[in-house]
Amino acid sequence: MEQEELANWIQLAAVLAAIAAVVIAVLAALAASIVALVLGSLDRRTALTISTSDHEFQRLFREQDLLQRLLDNYNRGGSTVSGEAGRMGSEALTLIGTIGPDRLPELWASHISSDDSLRTLLVDPEMPSYKKEAIKVQLALNASRRALDAHLESPLRVGR
Repeated sequence: MEQEELANWIQLAAVLAAIAAVVIAVLAALAASIVALVLGSLDRRTALTISTSDHEFQRLFREQDLLQRLLDNYNRGGSTVSGEAGRMGSEALTLIGTIGPDRLPELWASHISSDDSLRTLLVDPEMPSYKKEAIKVQLALNASRRALDAHLESPLRVGR
């Protein structure tokens, strides 16, 4: 009976070793899954940070270009040719409207003011239709800027 008992103990040890190996394998797979989830989350956050930074860089780079064009427009000091003076004034107004009130608050206040004041100009019968069209585009640009700002500040963005 000693050999049978010894064989049973060996079988029991083998079964316990197999169970232990399975438990270790399951724990290792679970640990690897957790590590993969954590790394994936960190990777998404890093990608979002890079994307946000790149977006901000591109926005600032574009803003620099617009500000340089506006500065060049103002540095020319106007023109004595009425057509050219009108074009320069129109370009300056367009650039101020595009750059926005955050960067150019005084120019914005004196040239564009608010959406309400622009809407008031739309009902003015003396206002030429081409200027009314430009005002509609400026209102759309303002709305687009607000929507973009709201999107960038939204806490619901992925990865936050």
